[in-house]
Amino acid sequence: MTDTPEAGEIDLDYITHISDRLGVKVRPVTRDLTRREADILLRSYLEPPCFADAVRRLAAHHLLVLVGEEETGKRLGGIALLSRMSLAEGTITVLSPAGTAGELLSRTEYAPGRAYLLHDWIAVSTDRTELVNLARKLAELGSYLVITRNGAPSQAVEVEQAWGAPDPGELFDLCLSTYDLRAGLAPDVLARARDRAPTLATPAQVVRLAAGLTPAEEPAAEGARGLPRP
Repeated sequence: MTDTPEAGEIDLDYITHISDRLGVKVRPVTRDLTRREADILLRSYLEPPCFADAVRRLAAHHLLVLVGEEETGKRLGGIALLSRMSLAEGTITVLSPAGTAGELLSRTEYAPGRAYLLHDWIAVSTDRTELVNLARKLAELGSYLVITRNGAPSQAVEVEQAWGAPDPGELFDLCLSTYDLRAGLAPDVLARARDRAPTLATPAQVVRLAAGLTPAEEPAAEGARGLPRP
């Protein structure tokens, strides 16, 4: 086991280790996400401080571009935001990250009352006017789109939201509680893991740390009891 997943998988796949322990298989998102799949992914989701403002802004503008550093939970944050909107159905349609702002506006078909997610947008530049017009188009349809992008904010301030990771210590405790991982753990193992959680760089690493904890009476899979290898 490693603490760091492959690039592009962090937000949706960092829950895989816990899901496997529960007998739940969650495939990487290359297709539409059903409401049940989204609910499974969000079971251990901790809202960052910017979340409440992002909910308000997405509800008002119907388009929100989450901007921030890599591996801060933007993709799962987008799913959580879309799950808060009033929709005709709960399925989230995943769009290609290769589309430009112009193509998202003029060449993408949006159905009324639907949710859309575009993760790791790789557009060379963002066009403020086209994004604002896209937001108006989505509002007319009653649909919502969340885009995630690495880097710094652009001039499209109306539809952009600076994003950050949740508190790692709180996320660690939430994982333990949600998946009942405290049972059978030696107190020293739990204490060491809790001390380590705030030092980890990404939400993925925190969740994998919690998922890798091994009850005292069971042999550890990696050969070291209690904590996954770094």
